Amino acid sequence: MQQQNGVLPQQGNYMYLDPNYTDVFGDPLLHVTYKFSDIDRNIVKYAHQQCKEILEEMGADYINVPEIDDSVEFGKDSLSDHTGGGVIIGDDSETSAVNTYSQMWDMENLFVVGASSFPLHSKSNPTGTLGALTYRAAEGMKKYMKDNKVLEKSNS
Repeated sequence: MQQQNGVLPQQGNYMYLDPNYTDVFGDPLLHVTYKFSDIDRNIVKYAHQQCKEILEEMGADYINVPEIDDSVEFGKDSLSDHTGGGVIIGDDSETSAVNTYSQMWDMENLFVVGASSFPLHSKSNPTGTLGALTYRAAEGMKKYMKDNKVLEKSNS
C-alpha cells in the first residue's frame, strides 16, 4: 500500500536558473531549492500509520513502514517528487506569473502549460486539471493569434 500526500508551499522553496551549470546547448540548468517542512514529514508519518493500521486490519503478513526523519530530501527519498508550482496562475501580475490562460504577464507571446502553474499540489494526480488548463491555454493562444496582446488585465 502506498499513499501520496499534498505538500504545502514554503517560503524557502524556490527555483532559479543556475549561473554555473548549463545544458549541452549552453543554456542554464534549473536549480531547485526544496526542503520538506515538519508539517510535510508529519503528514507522511500520519499517512504511514493509517496505512499500517489498514494493512493490520486486513491481516497482512508483511508490513514495511519506512522511517521518516529530518534527513529526508527532495529527489533522493520518495516522500513525494510529484511536485508543481514555480509559475503560479492568478489574476494579479504582482502575485502570479501567468494569467488564467497560462499566458505570462511579462511576455505576452509565452504560454506556460503544466503543473508549474499550481500554487500548491494536492494529494491526487492532476491529470484532469492539467487537461482543462491545456484547453484553456489553447483558447488563449487562438485569441492571442487574433488580437496579439495580453488577454487579461491584471487586478493590481
